[in-house]
Amino acid sequence: MQRFVEAVHEVPHVNHELLASIVQQNLRSGRFKESIAGKPPATMEDLLMRSQKYIRIEESNALTLSQSAKRKDRGEEKEPKKKEERKHLPPTGFTLYTPLNAPREEILVLAENKV
Repeated sequence: MQRFVEAVHEVPHVNHELLASIVQQNLRSGRFKESIAGKPPATMEDLLMRSQKYIRIEESNALTLSQSAKRKDRGEEKEPKKKEERKHLPPTGFTLYTPLNAPREEILVLAENKV
């Protein structure tokens, strides 16, 4: 954007609508291009302000991604994922029970006698 602005200042009496059109045609696909297409800037200053806003957003997103990549490299995670968390935990209860071949009272008496 900076090179474009410098080139614009070299040309006297430039039509701002033409400039906005040129910028829009040469932008990569993305949110900024969609924003410019949806609501074209009225002035060159408006175009520059909006471009700075999207530049800050992209830089912030890039910083966040790089920080999360560093955490991943170190083996740190914010929160373990639900499925991964369940894989490492033992089951919460028994799924199969062995049927008793004696009443509970008899088993309790036998257990008390052993102690």
